[in-house]
Amino acid sequence: MSRVSPWLPFVAAVMCCLLSSCGREETASCVAPSQSPTIEQQKGSHIEDFSGVRAYQHCATLCALGPRPTGSSAYQRQVEIIATHLTELGWHVQSIPFSPSAFPQRRMQNVCATFGGSSTPRELILSCHIDTKGSGENAILGADDGASGAAVLLELARVLTLQPTLAQRIELVFFDGEESFGPHITPQDGLFGSHHEVQRRAECLPRYLINLDMVGGAGKTVAVPLLDTAEDMMEHYLSAVRTLGFSENNWTIFPGSMLDDHRPFAGAGVRTLNLIAVFHRSTWWHTKADNMERISPDSLGETGCMVMQLLRQLM
Repeated sequence: MSRVSPWLPFVAAVMCCLLSSCGREETASCVAPSQSPTIEQQKGSHIEDFSGVRAYQHCATLCALGPRPTGSSAYQRQVEIIATHLTELGWHVQSIPFSPSAFPQRRMQNVCATFGGSSTPRELILSCHIDTKGSGENAILGADDGASGAAVLLELARVLTLQPTLAQRIELVFFDGEESFGPHITPQDGLFGSHHEVQRRAECLPRYLINLDMVGGAGKTVAVPLLDTAEDMMEHYLSAVRTLGFSENNWTIFPGSMLDDHRPFAGAGVRTLNLIAVFHRSTWWHTKADNMERISPDSLGETGCMVMQLLRQLM
């Protein structure tokens, strides 16, 4: 376990914060977490171009479609909205259709976007999932668990066009099929889109992947899974938290592993960071309470600032 031992003292310190945050009720107010700088306070730091308000508008646009489970007409409309936005910004968009081997009757599609004319594989993938949980009467809106990550990526797409040299080294990937058909993700059920991309790219995987999941809730606590994260990537994450002056109560570490879209890539040797909010003990996750009342422009903006800082450090 020498790979994780340098982090054990830090994990012990943050676990009290992590466990206490799991049980608290998050407010729906649009204020940045305490001890963290607001978006206005980021002025002059070269990340002021990311707008939490614009990201919030993207989130609202996707949620206006209603629940967007895989294979639904709302999911297809969502793909069209994402593709139109990215194309208008100058990104080259591909829809990647596939059917999971375990569910061959299910038709799914990932959305991938690159900037610039080169077909060279990109060094880093920014990813999220855009399918929502359930179907029929059990379908949820998925404002945080689905739309928030996409909203941040759509705003990042605009910001990155202002830095074309950087944009040309990055690919945006919107995964289908992250949600399982059963109650919970298992090694056989869920993460279908990310598994497909790893298989499709087997000979030219990226060096890095940063995955976003549930990153828009007011007062969120992001907890990067320790056992899925290489030491150097964890160092970059902690350095970014310090550099941005973000609260270590809101940007912390989960001392275990997590079944999410980063896992197929991590298993294939890609160096990953999974930015995911604490959710297991919440009262909103996978319920109809996951709606736009949860979403905060400042929370989305803080996530965008974090990703831009990580890109500067990694690239």
